[in-house]
Amino acid sequence: MGLSILSHDRPPPDVVPALPSCQVRNAPPRQGCFFKCLPSKHFFPCRGHASCCCLVSRERVSTASRAIPPAWLRHGDTPALHARARRNGMPAERVDVAVLSRTLVRASDPPRGFPAVLPVSNLDLILGSFHIYLVSVYPAPAAGFPAVAAAARAALPAFLSRFFPFAGRVVADASTGVPAIACDNAGAELVVAEAAARLADVDFTDAGRSLARLAVPFQRGLALSLQLVRFACGGFALSWGTDHLLADGHGITALPNAWAELLRTGGLSWEPHHERASLFRPRSPPRFSPSLDAEFTRYAPARLPNALLAAALVRRNYVVAAADVARLRAAASTPARRATRLEALSAHVWKLLAAAARGSDERCCRMAWLVDGRPRLDPSRFDAGTVRRYLGNVITYASREAAVDAVSSSPLPEVAAMAGAAIAGVFRSERFEELVDWMEARKGVFREGGKWTEAVGVGTGSPALVVSAFVAFRVEGDFGFGRPRLVMPWVRPGRLGSAAMTVARSPREDGSWVITARLWPRLADAVDADPEAVLKPATAAALGFAALEPADVAPHASRL
Repeated sequence: MGLSILSHDRPPPDVVPALPSCQVRNAPPRQGCFFKCLPSKHFFPCRGHASCCCLVSRERVSTASRAIPPAWLRHGDTPALHARARRNGMPAERVDVAVLSRTLVRASDPPRGFPAVLPVSNLDLILGSFHIYLVSVYPAPAAGFPAVAAAARAALPAFLSRFFPFAGRVVADASTGVPAIACDNAGAELVVAEAAARLADVDFTDAGRSLARLAVPFQRGLALSLQLVRFACGGFALSWGTDHLLADGHGITALPNAWAELLRTGGLSWEPHHERASLFRPRSPPRFSPSLDAEFTRYAPARLPNALLAAALVRRNYVVAAADVARLRAAASTPARRATRLEALSAHVWKLLAAAARGSDERCCRMAWLVDGRPRLDPSRFDAGTVRRYLGNVITYASREAAVDAVSSSPLPEVAAMAGAAIAGVFRSERFEELVDWMEARKGVFREGGKWTEAVGVGTGSPALVVSAFVAFRVEGDFGFGRPRLVMPWVRPGRLGSAAMTVARSPREDGSWVITARLWPRLADAVDADPEAVLKPATAAALGFAALEPADVAPHASRL
């Protein structure tokens, strides 16, 4: 079938301009050697490795002839801002990241007989193609950052041999427009970058100026961009950037866990299941509720908030102490019904949303949740072991709209029960089988260059807040250089205008949570004014970065 590089994402893609047409030479780098982007005159240090394929050709040049790297290699502005901020004893305004190198790394031992093109499942098409990240931030390791970068370069070829689709490209069928994964070993991207700020100086409370800067944009079509960013204090960030077509929350958190196991033990105790379309086959004849049509809308500029309205949302990071999680759960429970921790937090946040909407002309507000369906798939149709090893998408949205006055006046247990009922309504195998059938009947939109999106996330209609819960996914993160102190998913929403919260467990494994949020200013004010102060600012001190010392590289005992 005819294929082309996928040229659209949802949300609008995180892209860098296409690389110059450069030759690739596999000769090992020499000391004092620099990459040269042909036909440009920009030079930057060679960080080559024997198993890597450099994105640009390699030429020996004198250091005196080096030019400043091109603008697209520099993610952020001048780092002088951070030096001034440190001298003044103030947190850095934002993290400015300078990319030192981008290298393509191929699988060293591609699996035999692997399909040249891997069709995605209909559930992958529900959320569609857009870039997602998992950002992990580490204190300074005793071995130093060069050892971290060397370990990543050495391990990535073997890792890609086990996770081979991530060495490929996201493409689109030329006749149908449906996305697929070309498993051609074109290579994953390894990014090495640096930030002039110390971790203790970073204002992590502002997610747009911290996490957003660490998630380095990468070229569309790439299946994996593994990104290392070194901080001035010696700490570093390791980010996994991929396309949502390849992985959901379960999948993207499985990557660093497999990475840690591979680097620490030299092998994997499990094998990922890569086949997708045959795992979620549409039924014949297809069966789905007509109500599904109302849950989705065409992703088209005319149906989205304008760019200025979408840009008005603020990005914040919060921490929720384990004691506050327990207190919320107790307050949201009754003798007849014990609320889950997520239901309790959702009820509290729903009340904050209602408080923000009061005084406006909005009579209703909505909550929505992204739900992982793996635990509820019918075991007679889906092997549980296979589903656990499957990294692709098995998620759906649940949503519930309620009157602002009702949410405000109802006791917390009643609001938590509303949240639980909404989630339970989609937490069933039949829901996912219906979604597979629905997408099969609606694939024609891709031929027209379009795609679908969930109506609740668009940002039109009553105010909606979407909660994505990662608390079920434990990220080990220690690949020989200590545990991370922050692990958080990241996505750029483009022109989607709903509010959102992503809830993740703290790497401390003490029962506390970390939340990254996209909020309307009025909702952010309601969070700040909350007398219960459940969501507290995620300062560098709160995350454990205030007093940095070399990380303890001894294995951490699991508390689970």
